Amino acid sequence: MIKRTFILDQGEFFGGAEAFTLDFLGSLNGAEIRKINPIIVGARSEVYKERLHKANDNIPIEPFDYPSVRGNKIQKMLHTGALALAGKRLKKMAEKYDGSHQFITNTPRTHFVMYLAKKLWRIKGKWLMMIHDFTTPTRLMKAMASQSDVVIANSMPTRNHLHGILRERDKKKIKIVENGIDIRSLPKPRPVENIQQILMLGRIDPRKGQKFALEAADLLLERNPDLHFSIVGSPVYTDQRTVDYQKEIKTFARDRDLTNVTFEEEVPNALERINQADLVLMLQTEPETFGRVAIEALALGKMVLTFDETGPKEILESFLQHLGKSNIKIPRSNFIVEAGNPMSLAECIGAWADEPQKAQALWA
Repeated sequence: MIKRTFILDQGEFFGGAEAFTLDFLGSLNGAEIRKINPIIVGARSEVYKERLHKANDNIPIEPFDYPSVRGNKIQKMLHTGALALAGKRLKKMAEKYDGSHQFITNTPRTHFVMYLAKKLWRIKGKWLMMIHDFTTPTRLMKAMASQSDVVIANSMPTRNHLHGILRERDKKKIKIVENGIDIRSLPKPRPVENIQQILMLGRIDPRKGQKFALEAADLLLERNPDLHFSIVGSPVYTDQRTVDYQKEIKTFARDRDLTNVTFEEEVPNALERINQADLVLMLQTEPETFGRVAIEALALGKMVLTFDETGPKEILESFLQHLGKSNIKIPRSNFIVEAGNPMSLAECIGAWADEPQKAQALWA
C-alpha cells in the first residue's frame, strides 16, 4: 500500500508556516519525495503556488477551500457547518488515492478541518498537527490534540505553551521541530557600516505593529534625517482588518508628511530585501511562537530590534547569551524594547544610529 502525505495548507499569503513548508519541500530529494508522496491541499495564493513549484515541481497541488471562521456567533455557527463539510470533502479527496495516508496541518483552520474530518467523518490516517501560533482557544486545542497522533511545536515557547494546556495523556505526543533556516540558502551578507536603512518586513496586520515603526520614524525625522524606514509587505485581502490597517498606516504617514518612510508590496525574495537593510524591526503586539525574520536578519549580519513579546524576544535573548560567551556585553534594552512604546523604540534606533561603531563587533 502506498502512503500519501497530505499537507493541508491554506496558503492565502506567504507567512511563517508557508515558509517552513516551502523550505521543507525544497530540501527533499527524489527518493524522499517518493517515500512520503506529498500532496499540497490548498495553497490558495498564486504567488505561493509559484514558489512551491520553483522549490519542487514534482509535488502536486490539490485545490481546496478552507472556509473562514470570523464573524459573530451566528456567523461562526454557519462557518462551523461549512468547515464540517470541508472535512467531508477532505475525506472524499483522500479516498481517491490508493493506500494508507498521513495528514499534516499547519494553521488553526486546517487543524479544525482535520479535527472535524476525524470526529465526524472518521477519516483514516495519521495526523501530525504543527503549531505555528498561539491563537487557537485552549478548549479547542485540547480537543484537537486528543484526536491527533503527533503535535509538533515550532519553538521552545510553543512547546512550553502546549505543555501548559494539553491533557496529561496528550503531552507525550509533543515533538519539537524548531523553525530554523537553511544557512546555505542565504545570500552573501552585505557589510553594514552605518545604521541608515531601517526595514520592517512582513504581513500588514495590526498584530505586526507597523504603526509603531511609523511613530518612531515621525519622532526621528528631524533628529536623524539620514534614517529611512521601509515598510515591506501586503495585507491579507480576504481579511478586511488587515486591509483597513494598511489604509490607516498609509494615512498616518501621509498626514504626518513622513518623507523618511516608503511602502513596498510583498517582495519575491525576502532574504535579498533584508540584506539591503542595516537594522530590522520586529514589533509584534501579541505573543508569537517564533520570529523567522529575526533569525534571517541576524544570520545576514543585521541589527534586530524587537518589542518585549514572546517569539522574537527569545531569539534576541539567545543571541545576547551567545555574545556574552564571546565577552561582548550589551544591555538587553539595546535590543529588546518595551512593547507598544514608540518613544523607547525611537530612542533605541537613534542611539545605534548615532554610534554605529558600537555595533562593529556584532556585525563581525
